[in-house]
This record gives sequence, structure tokens and C-alpha cells, in this order.
Amino acid sequence: MARPKGNPIDAVVGQNLQRIRKSRGISQTALGEALGISFPQIQKYETGINRVSASALYEMARALGVSLDDLFSGAEQIFSNDPTREPNLAGRRPTEIDQIQNPAIREAMRSLITLVSGPGTQNEVGAEIAQ
Repeated sequence: MARPKGNPIDAVVGQNLQRIRKSRGISQTALGEALGISFPQIQKYETGINRVSASALYEMARALGVSLDDLFSGAEQIFSNDPTREPNLAGRRPTEIDQIQNPAIREAMRSLITLVSGPGTQNEVGAEIAQ
């Protein structure tokens, strides 16, 4: 029987784990020992065969000296061009703004859009710009 296909985000996390681990010159065995798991388990995480629990993700990031965002780098783009993707919990679909890497700039853009898209603000902001 064929093994069910994993979630593509699991594969991205695994690829990032492997890339970061190798860039730091850490073996699968050494990382496994630091985390209290076997190196075959690290292999399964890196290939996306096994999903990584939240606590294991936290411990991996800590052991590798990276942020959790580093382990998820690229995951946000997996479904970004999928028009059938369900809206997120905020009730909106991911947008181009979500692709902005710098969180301060991303939030500033959201604030600007909120400012100029409120009721009646197009005329007010337009008048201010025209002056």
C-alpha cells in the first residue's frame, strides 16, 4: 500500500532543518543526542516522513540557535498562489503584503491600507495629497 503524501509544510520544515543543521556543521547524530532522539528520527523529520511536534520544533530551534521562523522559512509561499485556499482565521486570504519579509514594514503597509480604506477617507486623503 502506498504511503500517504505528507503536508508540504512538513517537507519545508524538514528541508530547512537539514539546511540549517548542515550549515552549522552539526551531524544528525549530534543533533539527535542534543534533543534526546535518535538520528533516524532526525532523518525522518528532514525528509518530511514524520511531522515534528511543537515542543520538538522549539527544542530544535534552540539547539541550532535559530528562530522558529527560520524553520518555517518558505512555508508561507506554499499556498499563497492557490485561489481555493480557505481564508485564515482573520477572515482574509493571504495577500502580497503577507509576502513582505520585514514585519515592521508589513505592519506599516497594513496600517496605511486601513487608514486610506476607511469610510470617507479616500476623499479626505485624496484632498490632503492634492494640496
